[in-house]
Amino acid sequence: MNEIEKIASNYVDSFGEVLPDYKYGFADLKEFTSKYYFDFVFIRMNGEIPKEPPVAGGHCGFTIDKKTLEIENLTFAELGMLENNETELNEIYSKVKNIKENNSSLNWLKSKFGLSSRQLLEIKRSIENTEFEKETVLEQLNRIIKTTANTV
Repeated sequence: MNEIEKIASNYVDSFGEVLPDYKYGFADLKEFTSKYYFDFVFIRMNGEIPKEPPVAGGHCGFTIDKKTLEIENLTFAELGMLENNETELNEIYSKVKNIKENNSSLNWLKSKFGLSSRQLLEIKRSIENTEFEKETVLEQLNRIIKTTANTV
């Protein structure tokens, strides 16, 4: 069990018995850019996995932040938003990577986020001077957009 799975295990164990004879477990690790996601599953108190788990409402799973290790429960709607945001981040990363490799235009970025020429110039410089790791690139883009928006 790796460190993230240990954190997840300690978290679900902290709930104790959530329904008569059932506790939470976790399954289906899904990695996002800045978080790990796990589904909640029901496990019998003796550790047995039921063939037909009970039906209950509430949160479908939880995330663990990659940097802070903060845990957050998610509803199905919040999981959908997380997945949509991840899709958008992947599209942005792909386009930015294309800019670095092929000197493509940044005009799509300007129109998508309503950026100024100053912001675009700072983003272009950042792209040119960045080792190309997805998390680093997305963090820098986010920082530039947020900080320069306050000074424009």
